[in-house]
Amino acid sequence: MANEIQADYASGSVLYAVIRDRAGRAWCAATQSFEDWGSDDHTATDYALGLTDQSGSRYVGDFDPNIPAGEYFIQVFVRAGAAPADTDTLVGTQELVWTGARELTAIKLLANSALQDKMTGKVDYYDDDGQTVLLTHLRVENASTCSRTRQ
Repeated sequence: MANEIQADYASGSVLYAVIRDRAGRAWCAATQSFEDWGSDDHTATDYALGLTDQSGSRYVGDFDPNIPAGEYFIQVFVRAGAAPADTDTLVGTQELVWTGARELTAIKLLANSALQDKMTGKVDYYDDDGQTVLLTHLRVENASTCSRTRQ
């Protein structure tokens, strides 16, 4: 998959993205991990993923395929100097649910197949290929007591 990161901004600028996890940590491609901003003397340059100007005020970029499945937040910055800097201006944000291989969207879930196991109640939602499970719902029921009093 490609171009999961999308941003609208005046063409002719230089934009980059920073991917953050739910804890607010930034993805560092060099260490292949999420870390607190500035760990090991890392700067914006270490967290920046370049975006490509597609003209017409649209920029795109690829989500790092080494990031594990989960919910992530993407910040888009306009680069002011020769390299990304902590002082660059934030120009957009995006939330993305990542399957570990591609973005998961409601359209993808609704357009593809889902199968339910009648014994367990588990529902698997499949990708276009009919083989890759994108999402699994599993019903969880807790034991409870129900009493009735006759009137």
